[in-house]
Amino acid sequence: MSTTFDTYAAVKNLERAGFQEAQVEAVVRTVGDAIDGRVATKADLATVRAEIKADMQANSAALKADMQSDLFKAAPAIVGLTSGLTVALTVALLNWLIPSVAPPSP
Repeated sequence: MSTTFDTYAAVKNLERAGFQEAQVEAVVRTVGDAIDGRVATKADLATVRAEIKADMQANSAALKADMQSDLFKAAPAIVGLTSGLTVALTVALLNWLIPSVAPPSP
């Protein structure tokens, strides 16, 4: 990571503001040292953005695969539960619609 710090412009601005030469040198050196290697450029940000996007796409694909796998594992249970409920409701409905007739006693 690197960026350009215009030391010439900084010196001129500080001199116009009334700073003495020693003060100007100290300020420019301090600011330059603080910025050097600590400021991200647009290219740095673009690189990090691309890396994050790639990671998110990979994680999204993995999550989708896991969800599909879990769905296929759960499908038989869902079908079984649905079938069992259908039979139980059908029997209950038939018992309600057709009252049971007790066979005659011997």
